[in-house]
Amino acid sequence: MSRGRASWRESLVFVAFLGLTVAMTWPWVLHLRDHCSDPGDPYLNSWIMWWDFHQTFHDPLHLFDGNIFFPLKYSLAFSEHNYGIALLFFPLYALGIRPLTVQGLATLLGFASCGYGAFRLGRTLTGSTGAAWVTGIAFAFVPYRFGQLPHVNYLFSGWIPLLLEALVLFLRDRSRKHAAWLGVSFFMNGLSVIHWLVLTLIPLAATGLVLAFRQGAERDRAGLRRGALALGIAGIALLPFLLPYQRAAKLYGFTRTPDDAAAFSAHPKDWLSADARNRAWRGLGAPPASERGLFPGLLLLLLPLAALGSHAAPKASSAPRAPDIVVVGALWAVLGFLGSLGMNAPFHRVLYETLFLFRSIRVPARWAMVAYLGLALLAGAGALALCEAWNRRRPAAWRAMLVFGVAASGLLFEDRAAPLDLFRGEADPDEATRFLAKTPMTGGLVELPAGTAEHGNYRAVLRAADHQKPLVTGISGFVGPVVRTIERKERETPIPGDLLDYLEEIPTSYLLVHDAWLFPGTRDVHRDWLARGMASGRLLFVKRFDGRMRNELYAVVRNEPDARALERLPWTPSGVPPQVSTFTREDATLTGSIDEPAENAVVTGPLRVRGWARIPGEDLHVTVTIDGEERSFVTGARVPRPDVEAAVPPLGDCRAAGYEAVYAFARGDDGVHELDVLFRSSDGRERHYPPRRFTWNR
Repeated sequence: MSRGRASWRESLVFVAFLGLTVAMTWPWVLHLRDHCSDPGDPYLNSWIMWWDFHQTFHDPLHLFDGNIFFPLKYSLAFSEHNYGIALLFFPLYALGIRPLTVQGLATLLGFASCGYGAFRLGRTLTGSTGAAWVTGIAFAFVPYRFGQLPHVNYLFSGWIPLLLEALVLFLRDRSRKHAAWLGVSFFMNGLSVIHWLVLTLIPLAATGLVLAFRQGAERDRAGLRRGALALGIAGIALLPFLLPYQRAAKLYGFTRTPDDAAAFSAHPKDWLSADARNRAWRGLGAPPASERGLFPGLLLLLLPLAALGSHAAPKASSAPRAPDIVVVGALWAVLGFLGSLGMNAPFHRVLYETLFLFRSIRVPARWAMVAYLGLALLAGAGALALCEAWNRRRPAAWRAMLVFGVAASGLLFEDRAAPLDLFRGEADPDEATRFLAKTPMTGGLVELPAGTAEHGNYRAVLRAADHQKPLVTGISGFVGPVVRTIERKERETPIPGDLLDYLEEIPTSYLLVHDAWLFPGTRDVHRDWLARGMASGRLLFVKRFDGRMRNELYAVVRNEPDARALERLPWTPSGVPPQVSTFTREDATLTGSIDEPAENAVVTGPLRVRGWARIPGEDLHVTVTIDGEERSFVTGARVPRPDVEAAVPPLGDCRAAGYEAVYAFARGDDGVHELDVLFRSSDGRERHYPPRRFTWNR
């Protein structure tokens, strides 16, 4: 086949996986511009990949000195740098495509690249296009990958099968061309995701050792030196992207303790717990802990059995040995499974204790991705074995197509998660962000409230890609000491005056206070602290932005002496300090729900808010705020919830467990709003439910 025809064929395969991705992630493709899985890690990864692009063309020698966590250095190294992923999208950033949009495109491309990479690997190991399709589909759409939708980096694992294929090709033909491709794929795997660089080291080494002896490559010392040289060059090229992590760890004491790793280590039973997004197996097993719903689907367990069974029966000594795909698939499946158990089994625990690279792994359960590639290879081999067995009895070309078609279709049906529940994100900068982009600063920006359970600091990080100013209150895989100090002091009641001292020393230029994110009680606490700062002349109110969101900007006068007030303060300081609160505390065990409105709902006319809130023996007090304010409702009452009492008998009498309130549409209510619900028990415990966004029309 000519090179042109081969390239055209490969392009068609990749396009086919793109089409399957569109179907399996429906309706994301219709909302790519501003939708994501949630307003958490997708916002962080949007900033990370944008920063990779921005800093590459502005100050590449300081790539890791991001504009978040000011004034700390190496802030890009607080999480995965994603550089190899971002690199593919540099042209889109240059065209002005929004960071959140690019993150969504990268997520979808991650599915397709995983499928294409596994397809190539399966085809190389079997020579069968049908087996390759089964392998690609099995790896691309394994249910666990949908659980990684917030993490574009961990979802984007297409370089793993491409690297494994490069190793197989090199061991077959130890030429300079194959050695070079081995080095390039190793480099790109490490450049894209450090987790995959670390977690594939042992499986790759074991595969190389096994295949080298199976193919007699151990005698070709010259060829092996070529491969070692290529890998060595790739490793050296990765050092500039790895050393900043060591420096950040040393500067700020970042480390993953054994307890950290144990919390995200799987148990064998987690392999029988399905990811919550999966439509076929949702509810299987106990509700999985974070990233521990590892059930791969029934077919991805049965097809490998067909592969193993076809080569397990006793054979004559002259019979051919098990093919490479079975050996490699079994090796990766076993190592991935053992690794996923993390600190609950010796394999990963020994690696953690003896090799420093493995002490950077927070979630050992991600070893599962290694196991899934092994299972996908065995699934392709199993489909091929079934096809060959059927053909031996009644040869016919259409039978092979039928077997592969049924296997691939069954995997797609079993792995389906569509239609996905998506979150409408904030792709475009708001008024306050546009103002900040034009405002000179000598110091950094602090956004309050900081690090709350409802919002975290994710939105602030996303907006840092728009205003490009130094942000103090960031969030990432690790959080620096400055942010922790701010968050701790802000949670005191009253907020201590030395918080302002601390902000001045950072130095902080401006405070952006999201007034709509504050509940009535916490709003009084914040306004008391702001009023004290303004009364002493150390804070200056500049302006309120963004209408009902009420983003208020304050200048820290010591660091911005030339700042000017652009409008009058929109609230009146009471002069009465809030009372010290010592009895309220956040408690996630307070049970309840927000049944209506749904996330991203479009409400026309009156707004109905409905749900329930109860713990055994007590109906919880419910506070509903819209854009941070309590509004008068047209009707409101506690209502019976017999469905809740039947579903959760320990709650007891649920005759007043429900709550319902109806709010009238008022002038100016057109547009997007944020609904917050606070549950409070009689002993002072509180639970803030995650905010719910909805669009309100007349």
